[in-house]
Amino acid sequence: MLDTHNLAVVILDADWHPVERLVGPADWRLLMQTLLGRDSRWLVLDQDRSDRPSPLPDATDIVLTRSLARRLRPMDMTLADHVIRAADGDFSFRAAGLL
Repeated sequence: MLDTHNLAVVILDADWHPVERLVGPADWRLLMQTLLGRDSRWLVLDQDRSDRPSPLPDATDIVLTRSLARRLRPMDMTLADHVIRAADGDFSFRAAGLL
């Protein structure tokens, strides 16, 4: 199960610069209302796993990333990346070719 306490959604501007960081969404519906209210098009999932050595994604991460990317498209939003930060480094879904 995904731990949303270590998950943030970063809103990017058109040049992919961070604009706002929404931390630990307990209610994804509220998060979506916030995103739609900001007229955002680009998002990054930023996941902190500093308590683990490896940043490699597990099956839950992959399912979440693919599902979110697919569900954002009809709203004219794009998941720019899903970054997992861990003790031994970072993993980027975009850099790995998974987005």
